Amino acid sequence: MHALVCREYGPIDRLVHEDIPEPEVGPGCALIRVRAASVNPPDVLMPQGKYQVKPPTPFVPGVEAMGTVIDTGPGVTGFAPGDRVMTYAGQGCFAEQVAVPANRVRHVPEGMDDLAAAGFVLVYSTAYHGLVDCGQLAAGETIVILGASGGIGLCAIQIAKAIGATVVAAASTPLKQRTCLNNGADHVIDSDPGTLGTRIKELTGGRGADVILDVVGGDATESALRAIAPYGRFLIAGYASGVIPLIKGNLVLLKQARVIGVSYRLHLERNPRLAMASLDRLCELWGEGRLRTEVTQQFSFSRIVDALQQIADRRVIGKAVVTM
Repeated sequence: MHALVCREYGPIDRLVHEDIPEPEVGPGCALIRVRAASVNPPDVLMPQGKYQVKPPTPFVPGVEAMGTVIDTGPGVTGFAPGDRVMTYAGQGCFAEQVAVPANRVRHVPEGMDDLAAAGFVLVYSTAYHGLVDCGQLAAGETIVILGASGGIGLCAIQIAKAIGATVVAAASTPLKQRTCLNNGADHVIDSDPGTLGTRIKELTGGRGADVILDVVGGDATESALRAIAPYGRFLIAGYASGVIPLIKGNLVLLKQARVIGVSYRLHLERNPRLAMASLDRLCELWGEGRLRTEVTQQFSFSRIVDALQQIADRRVIGKAVVTM
């Protein structure tokens, strides 16, 4: 089968298209024919050896995809050949076929197209885990989302509105800000660290934000943390800027705030039943029309490196998807 392969860690332009053996379907697994795969920041970082997970080389990158079931291994129930499914596999999705533990696979909801399904699991699950499990966001609270026009950010806007929170979306350009408003944000502000904290305080009457979701890092982290409310929750879900911030302890102490890491990968590994139950709830919200995947760029599989570069350069609003 055809696949994108990382032969050795290095720049993403060293990834190569190769024909490799088809994966075997083992006990408890499902073999999926990939129809579309989304492109995420981990897909950029992993081949460079900059991600927290470092698979032995050679390996096939690509953390999530959708497709149809080819076969299932012993012990698997609930799936049959031809079923449309979506999955967060962790790696291996930039290929014509991928074998995945069946407990990481869900049927695509009725009415959801291939592009939306390919980009659904990781970003919505990360946002939900952050806001609900980690941040305990409640109706009537105010949340600030940094990097709000990205995949996780737009999902977080939609989930926060479903909860009943007031959403302040931070984004860097008028186009990105309009996208946030179109996804339900109550307010948009410029993400410039020089004014970020001041604008948060202005919009909250000086109190600060109850919850802040940060997928950006860099200088924006400290600026936003200075504008957190007493007993607020600061959620760290990524470093899209490429700069890992240093958290100043005095800022946490003065507000008795909590700084919480948000890792869907770890959550899925340690609490798979809870993680998949949350995904089922997200599918229900999608079916109710309260969520919608924002896919703005589509690439052919032959241009997958171009898609990765777009993500690396932070030029994608919402989701980018590769079709096979």
